[in-house]
Amino acid sequence: MSEQQLDDMSEMTDDFDPALSGEFLAQSAADPSLSGDMFLRFADEAEMLSVLFHVVLTEWETTTDEETGEVTKTPIAFESRPRFANTDIVGTIYRPTGNTLTDDEGNEYPEQEALDGFHVNIRAEAPIEELESFRVYPNAPVRVWL
Repeated sequence: MSEQQLDDMSEMTDDFDPALSGEFLAQSAADPSLSGDMFLRFADEAEMLSVLFHVVLTEWETTTDEETGEVTKTPIAFESRPRFANTDIVGTIYRPTGNTLTDDEGNEYPEQEALDGFHVNIRAEAPIEELESFRVYPNAPVRVWL
């Protein structure tokens, strides 16, 4: 990260000491493990969903027993929600192989190959300990937080 990017980031908010934030940003640029911006790689989408999402009950059906007056609530609708507010699902990342392919109409395009894993970016105030086993440190991330 350049000095200009660090300066720009430290000016984004006025509610903390810029000297301290600049110092933290400089440290996290030098050591990405200190940053709350986490690049994660999971084996597949199913693993990602099991780690980063939870199921939330969103609707109940209420019934009343006519004889006893007992009220029963039965869950009828659920929703999968992210566990972390700032979750950016990147998915499968592709890179060019160096080969050129030609489609049925004669148009050439670069052949792409999928990289291993299912990728997600998380932004948090600090690293999230439980996600460290999925954390990767790409040299050139395909998508970053602005």
